Amino acid sequence: MKRQRVRGWSGVFGLLGTRATGLSILLVAAVIAVLVWQMAPTAEARKPYQVPQDPAMESSLGIRIKQIAVVGDGGLVEVRYTVLDGQKASRFQNNTHHPPVLRSERRSGDVYRTALMKQGHQLRPGQTYYILYLNNHNTVRSGESVEVTAGNTHLRHVPVR
Repeated sequence: MKRQRVRGWSGVFGLLGTRATGLSILLVAAVIAVLVWQMAPTAEARKPYQVPQDPAMESSLGIRIKQIAVVGDGGLVEVRYTVLDGQKASRFQNNTHHPPVLRSERRSGDVYRTALMKQGHQLRPGQTYYILYLNNHNTVRSGESVEVTAGNTHLRHVPVR
């Protein structure tokens, strides 16, 4: 009587060499799977960006500040605003000697040197415009908050992107 060979685990791993080789391959595959899982990007929800509003400032200047962001490799601060009243906003924009002052809520120093982006036409309500500031000594930093002072009005706790 001829003996029949039964294939089992020894037969499968026998093709690979030994059981140790097979276990090594499984272990490497498991490590790769864990690394891929750890490095996969996740969908994290950020807090919504909200700028506080000040009715007195909006009424006085005819604008609503929409965003403050550090740009230009940290050397500039961009203030975006939406025009609410075209005539008041034009007076605001034409007053190049007294632009709003940005004050960090974390460190001393003001940001006040601007490059006003004169639009060359009548400002339209609902349209968004911007002012660029020179960020002296990296006073304003992304992730922090600033206070915006324009004349006698103050807008506090404005987050900086």
